[in-house]
Amino acid sequence: MTKLIETKVTEQLPQLKSLLKDVKPYLKPRIRMLLALKKERRATRINIAKASGASYSSILKWSELYDKGGLKALMQLQDKGHRRFLWPDQIRKDLESRLKSGEPTSYKELHKWLQKKHGLKVSLPTLYKYARKDFGEEIRELRLNQLPQIKESLAELKEAYKLALPRIKPRIQILIMVKERKINGIGDITRETGSSFMRIMNCLELYKKGGLARVRQSQAGPFRTIINEETHNAIKKRLQSKPNEKLSDLHRWLQKNYLPKLQYVTLHSHLRKHFPGKSRAGKSKKRFH
Repeated sequence: MTKLIETKVTEQLPQLKSLLKDVKPYLKPRIRMLLALKKERRATRINIAKASGASYSSILKWSELYDKGGLKALMQLQDKGHRRFLWPDQIRKDLESRLKSGEPTSYKELHKWLQKKHGLKVSLPTLYKYARKDFGEEIRELRLNQLPQIKESLAELKEAYKLALPRIKPRIQILIMVKERKINGIGDITRETGSSFMRIMNCLELYKKGGLARVRQSQAGPFRTIINEETHNAIKKRLQSKPNEKLSDLHRWLQKNYLPKLQYVTLHSHLRKHFPGKSRAGKSKKRFH
């Protein structure tokens, strides 16, 4: 049986969202837990753990603490973990000034600099873990510097989102989030869009290679014709003007004006998926195998 978390969050969503932006990095999962508890109707351990990015045991500990002492008690709980790494004073000063100057563009570069200048023998994961806790805002800027600069304006991206095919919309949403720079890194994009880490990286790589036009392109196998954005919008207008048109007539019209090699089965599947109930194919229960 799925176990529910019965914690009732008294704070309002705007207050929690504002708090999420201001708190230290190690406190953010706790605020995300409260946001998830506020939004979810059935607050299961699995759902809350996924939304907050924390373990089941942490969720239970934090929810019990909140039940007893509210937000104040939750924010005062110290993140003990393992024995904390302590930066030597001189290294800490140099690291802080270097991060603020914006010189390093990646963690690897920062890691090499620490090894070369100070001879600090610390692994890359350790550097990432403790630098993130001690230099939260500066590390946020370092992570954002690794993302590509989006040339298009927000207005252009939002217009492209409206016109894009449904399967392309998540890519445009990723570019919008990178453009707005209201994120801490890839993790925030993953939580917001539901896209995996690899999908996000592939999208950003496509943008680096060919810009927005490349991101908006559909990819097809050698034996498949993809219905592109232009054809999709043409179908949409055609269905509005001729809702009762036969599928065979629509197919011939598209072959003549847009995609000469468009297969009947591809059009049928596209209409069922993107225009259910708006065409004869969209109303049909027939499936092609």
